Amino acid sequence: MQSPYKNYIKQEVEGATKGKLVLLLYDGAIKFMRISIKAIEDKNIPEAHNNIMKAQNIIYELMSTLNMYVGDISRNLMRLYDFMIWQLIEANKEKNQEKIESVVKLMSSLRDAWKNVIQQEEGTVKPEKEEKQSINFAG
Repeated sequence: MQSPYKNYIKQEVEGATKGKLVLLLYDGAIKFMRISIKAIEDKNIPEAHNNIMKAQNIIYELMSTLNMYVGDISRNLMRLYDFMIWQLIEANKEKNQEKIESVVKLMSSLRDAWKNVIQQEEGTVKPEKEEKQSINFAG
């Protein structure tokens, strides 16, 4: 018998849109990185290692979902994900909290941007109007 929490998570994942699944992956990676930071503070090296590896696996999954034929966005995301992986590998070797925190900040920024896109698609948030810039030729 599954716990109510596991049932909730299962229903959340099974009923999620593709966009929501990406958001859940971001949330999971951030959660595991924060756990690893705490584990390093507590000198629990196996716990830190395991959670860094979980975060890396999520990033690899995000990388595998990119459609590299659609343009610069996918290529740029791939570079960011690759950088995150490299930072986490180094952080794992050194048990360096700062490197993990830098990845958390990057991942959080991506997560917030992704959430905004989902909300715009759902119509729950209006896109921000771009400010029109003009050039004054009169001097």
